[in-house]
Amino acid sequence: MANENEALLPPSREEPAMPDMRPEVRPGELTDRLLNDLVEAVKQVLRREAAQRLRDVYLIGDIDKDSARTTIERLRELAGENTKPVTLYINSAGGNVTDGLAIHDVIRQLVSQGVEITIVVQGMAYSMGSVVVQAASSGKRMAFAHSWIMIHEPAKWAGWQSTSAAAQHLDRLKQMQSQIYHILADRSGKPLRQIIRDTKRTDFYLDAQKAKTYGLIDDVI
Repeated sequence: MANENEALLPPSREEPAMPDMRPEVRPGELTDRLLNDLVEAVKQVLRREAAQRLRDVYLIGDIDKDSARTTIERLRELAGENTKPVTLYINSAGGNVTDGLAIHDVIRQLVSQGVEITIVVQGMAYSMGSVVVQAASSGKRMAFAHSWIMIHEPAKWAGWQSTSAAAQHLDRLKQMQSQIYHILADRSGKPLRQIIRDTKRTDFYLDAQKAKTYGLIDDVI
């Protein structure tokens, strides 16, 4: 009887299956997508760190054409990124006059453009190094507690090896002397005649605290 009743019923119709509208994702595509997301996340972190990184420049060793070029290029690079403060750490016994003046003048230019530049003496700033220190922004000439600063007669900084060679460039030497004496006098607040007297034929050494008192730095760290 069951078979006869089943024969009287209309044939059953199966509901058609709904098509799967989800895009097919192959395992390889999923892996590539995750990898791209990870790479982008890392890039974002690096960009954030780059924006927040310390804007430090280091002038270590002799001041010559190579160290001057490296220092100036780095300073200009940072100033080109934005106008956030920059710190220059110096540990130098001095060097070439024109290379030192080039660093000094670039720093003064950037300061005039609104970039605050702090210069910190770590160890020593002798001879031409002491002149570079004077280029810092107002109130931003610093030195660590056990650092030393030395100034002396600019004739010793010219880089000439004999008095006869110096005599051939006497006019240029006098101009350099005048430039450097005025830089030291202007930033220290000392009378020009005192700067000349203190450095005449002698190396004038000052520890950090005495350099502050003399006016060659603004504060001791």
